[in-house]
Amino acid sequence: MTKHKALGADTTTARQLFFEKGQNPAGLVPEVIARSWQRCAQRLDNSQTSPPLRIDSNQLNERREKMARLRDVAQPEMDALAELVSDSDSLVLLANDEGLILDAAGGLNFLRKAQQVYLQPGVHWTEPDRGTNAIGTALIEKNPVLVQGGQHFLDANTILSCAAAPIISPQGELLGVLDVSGDSEHMHRQALGMVRLAIQIIEHRLSSSNAAPGSLLRFHHRQDLLGTHREGILILDDNKVVGANRIALQLLDADWQRLIGSNAGQWLQLPSYKESISSQGMKSPRGQIFHSKINHRQTLQVATNSPKAASKDQHYFDATTSDLLHKARRVLDAGIPVLIQGETGVGKEVFARRLHASSQRQSGAFVAVNCAALPETLIESELFGYTSGAFTGAQRSGMPGRVREADGGILFLDEIGDMPLNLQARLLRVLQERQVTPLGGGQPITVDFALLCATNRDLPMLVDKGEFRADLYYRIQDFTLQLPPLREREDCKQIIEEMMRMLGGSEKELTFSESAVAALVNYDWPGNLRQVTSTLRTLIVLSDPKQTIDLSQLPGEIQKPRINTRTDKTDLKQLTRQAIEKALSENGNNVSATARQLGIHRSTLYRQMANYNDQT
Repeated sequence: MTKHKALGADTTTARQLFFEKGQNPAGLVPEVIARSWQRCAQRLDNSQTSPPLRIDSNQLNERREKMARLRDVAQPEMDALAELVSDSDSLVLLANDEGLILDAAGGLNFLRKAQQVYLQPGVHWTEPDRGTNAIGTALIEKNPVLVQGGQHFLDANTILSCAAAPIISPQGELLGVLDVSGDSEHMHRQALGMVRLAIQIIEHRLSSSNAAPGSLLRFHHRQDLLGTHREGILILDDNKVVGANRIALQLLDADWQRLIGSNAGQWLQLPSYKESISSQGMKSPRGQIFHSKINHRQTLQVATNSPKAASKDQHYFDATTSDLLHKARRVLDAGIPVLIQGETGVGKEVFARRLHASSQRQSGAFVAVNCAALPETLIESELFGYTSGAFTGAQRSGMPGRVREADGGILFLDEIGDMPLNLQARLLRVLQERQVTPLGGGQPITVDFALLCATNRDLPMLVDKGEFRADLYYRIQDFTLQLPPLREREDCKQIIEEMMRMLGGSEKELTFSESAVAALVNYDWPGNLRQVTSTLRTLIVLSDPKQTIDLSQLPGEIQKPRINTRTDKTDLKQLTRQAIEKALSENGNNVSATARQLGIHRSTLYRQMANYNDQT
């Protein structure tokens, strides 16, 4: 009999009672585990070791395409979670509503052990397939689930500890599951809490970007939480509720069955839908609720009627960046492309979204495409769309493509320096002709969009090396702006304080000691604002309410004395090289771990390293 040291004697006793004597293990394991064991025992043998069926790559790609929207929305939180659990040998997994693992991130050290139990994309992890496990059990229970070590039904899976939570659509439909799985001996102690937080953010993003006709109503008892993932959201068609996030259900003490299709006025005392609504107090079943209303085509903007919400990303904008925003808006409104340059993590996409929100195209869509994150085999169909049957695994109905989705709005090409050369030629043709032809043929379709591009690469150097088309570069660089890195800004302390508040630190009444503040302010932040967000989010999760965070609780690289590069005039390329070499050393030359620490893509890190080799 396997001993399950990760949970001690109770789990071992529970397994003996249930699997050897057929007795109820109630009281020795959580109720959710006992229920799951009972279900699994009807169709599985806990000692079975037969491998599960794994679908082929074409089938997996087809399933991924069907869940493209969820994958896009979840990817930032998967990346953030992968960073948070990088020191605990864990994987971050996204599964669909059938328990099929679609994507995995992080945890390269744990990958081999995970593969031993078939914890990988292309494999179903439902209870009927893999017994009690966080993904499958969360799907059935429709609640967050923690399954540790010997609580797994199958003996083979007891090497794992897993935390998972379901992702629910604004209409109450089960979309999939987000999971963190790791070694049962080293599972991150806050894994379930971090998954819950990530799910809140994902569902907030799903609700905020919902394309159904109507408008969004953002509300909360506390006005300072408007515009954050803690706000309630109702999606309205006229005054009829057509969607909501789970925070809204909690605030209104309702469920989707009662809420969907009802009149919003019965939940909140709203003026007529047609009237202009400003932020104000309203009566509700749970007391006073502050709200702000915006048109659905502006859902990527901050709620314009709430002063607190309108400033939720204000930490990205000092006097310099606000001036750049003003100039960029004038240029964009004149039909001229804008190229945003800056180091990784400085807020290029935030700047682009704010530019969209203040431009003449604010009522149109904001369509963002990360050219570095998409596989080369998919980026062409992603951008330009395809007709029915264009290739194996294509959707029967075809797909319009991101360029056509941007018609009437803004197309934002992030990391455009990573776009393959053959696609650069196709993009150039679209920009010249303002027409797009989907893969598989068909008639060209006229499109009207404004173009925003962003990169952290030296495009003129890429042009010189033949890695970027000169004609495309001169087409997109009419107005080029450079966002400053955090180390060159004088408002670092204010930024950290504001981001701490926005991420929930003030709600937990957390403070920093003087030594911690000094270390945070003097740190170089090579990953800029993205790294600040990741660091503060981790500190908030790991801290107890009303705690003072001291220097010793900061990440090791921030505790160490550093030269304050805010006043250092060393060449920027040399500083970047030093940061990369230091991170490589700290991570034992592990490129994946280094890229996560710096907040950049692995391909970007490889290119930087290659550039250094070319210079030596």
